[in-house]
Amino acid sequence: MTRNWEIIRDILLRLESANTPNAYVNAKCFDGLPEQEVAYNMRLLHDAGCIEAKIMNSSSGDGKINAALAIRLKNTGHDLLDTMRNESVWHKVKEKFTSSGIDMTIDLAVSVGKKIVEAMLS
Repeated sequence: MTRNWEIIRDILLRLESANTPNAYVNAKCFDGLPEQEVAYNMRLLHDAGCIEAKIMNSSSGDGKINAALAIRLKNTGHDLLDTMRNESVWHKVKEKFTSSGIDMTIDLAVSVGKKIVEAMLS
């Protein structure tokens, strides 16, 4: 599986738009996207400290994730989302990484996003 930045953005946006602080986003509720791919990206966000999530791995040996619930954004997730929320900023962040040939990481995405926003404000 690979990290999918569009799925990551969608997870973060859904958590942010929740009506209550303890609402959750279920990996099964992403129409048109494979549940395992969404669950995998939720696990990546959880492992990076961006979200709190409950990940239930299959015990049958098939390597699948049986259930994945993103529960809330953490501060790091808010910082990442700040670089992804605005469509034009997000487009510039992706373009910067594509044109440089460098793989995006969470820390680099936040750093580049901040610089892009600062340039837009100047």
